[in-house]
Amino acid sequence: MSTPSIEIEVLDNQLGIRAPADAVLAIVATAAGGPLYTPTPTTRTKDLIDTFIGGPLVEAGAYAIERFGLTVLPVRTDASVAGGFGPLVQDLGGTSVATIDATVEPTDELEVTIRFLSGGTVGTDGITYQYSLDGGRTPSTPRALGTATSIVLSEAGNVRVNLGAGTIGARGQLSFPTTAPRWNAGELAEGITALRHTRARWTALEVYGDLDAMALSALDAGLEAMHAAGRNRRAIAHARKPSAGETPAAYLAALSAAFRGVGIAARGRVRRVREDRLVRVATPLPQAAVARCRSARRLGLEEIDLAELAYGPLPGVFIRDANGNPDEHDETVFPGLDDARFLTLRSWEIRAGVWVNNPRLFSPVGSDFLYLQYGRVIDLACDIARAELEPILSRGVEVLRDGSGRIDPEVATSIEGQLNARLGDAIVAKRKGTSVVFTLSRLDDVLRTGAIGWQVRVLPLAYIKKMRGTVALVASASATANVRG
Repeated sequence: MSTPSIEIEVLDNQLGIRAPADAVLAIVATAAGGPLYTPTPTTRTKDLIDTFIGGPLVEAGAYAIERFGLTVLPVRTDASVAGGFGPLVQDLGGTSVATIDATVEPTDELEVTIRFLSGGTVGTDGITYQYSLDGGRTPSTPRALGTATSIVLSEAGNVRVNLGAGTIGARGQLSFPTTAPRWNAGELAEGITALRHTRARWTALEVYGDLDAMALSALDAGLEAMHAAGRNRRAIAHARKPSAGETPAAYLAALSAAFRGVGIAARGRVRRVREDRLVRVATPLPQAAVARCRSARRLGLEEIDLAELAYGPLPGVFIRDANGNPDEHDETVFPGLDDARFLTLRSWEIRAGVWVNNPRLFSPVGSDFLYLQYGRVIDLACDIARAELEPILSRGVEVLRDGSGRIDPEVATSIEGQLNARLGDAIVAKRKGTSVVFTLSRLDDVLRTGAIGWQVRVLPLAYIKKMRGTVALVASASATANVRG
């Protein structure tokens, strides 16, 4: 006889759809310092920076803490995939030529710009400049170059820009992007394993770093292992951003081919407050979406759709440049990724800000689990069923006297009443679902096998995604028309 346990299998394809507690947010990412593979609950940005110094782990954690007031559970991984630099574009307005010191690896994903406010000769007093890590949206205070021949950006991991001999004009500037260090699939798996083994409470996971097929398999295996152990968890990760010159159509085709249509979040940009200054960095969408998801779960709102306008735009997120032109994916401008089941961002014509288009899940075509809220409500049902059934394990129960070994119907009815009351209070009474029913098998030979089957069936809420109507001029105020959906 095996260890007494509750086994739960979540069924899919039961709806007939044919359309394509107070827990914490776990984050798996690289960082500039801190312990490896050690989940460390954190509630203050200062503690996060003191422990992990900088990098994607700090950026994602600080956003969740400061924008949504969440507790985070950061897990730092090794970083076998080195960070790097994109093309350097410069127009210094003089004879000096800038170069990037490639021996210093960047620690985060940034859009560096440096603008010179007053010119002069490199190595001589008089040159002043401002730098930005977000493409110019948030400039630093003016700095004097002095007699230095290089600019060191401490917030970017001490990235160094060398200025060649010569002159720089008063309106000279340069820019380049950086990419953050990243884990490989094995390192990601080790980080997820650390979360599986920790006793710290968490329910949602953000994976920071571009997923490929191998990393996706590692993530999926980790989540399946947690579910098998009775820990129902959801994760949000992201795909790579478009390459330079890659069209939206080519980008969609490439992602669909790489993941065979199984979507990950497309990207946006997030502005976050780091202690006493604003730093806008080119960070991925999950940072905002998963933080809102975790905030909703903390407030007992598992059933909400992240796209519902009542909850407002995502705070500090940008998908357009300073002139209002798209510079990140906007599903209303370049549709297609949503149909491929990617969680994307969008704009609204008459509403300011950036919004979730649809909270898509990483589910196969035809799955009942179209949206994140369906998964969250099912997770809640699983958690309640497990919590109520575990005390029944190893309890003696009466059986029929006919030799069948089946449970006495009165005992079964009592257990069903207990479960249905608890599930009904948590799901139906709080409008997380339309109905929920727990049923215990009357056919299993409990006496000889020690096992009995059960099932929970949840009728979910429906989410209106399309409204069709007509508007017309009429000849009289009493004119009416038939309305059809």
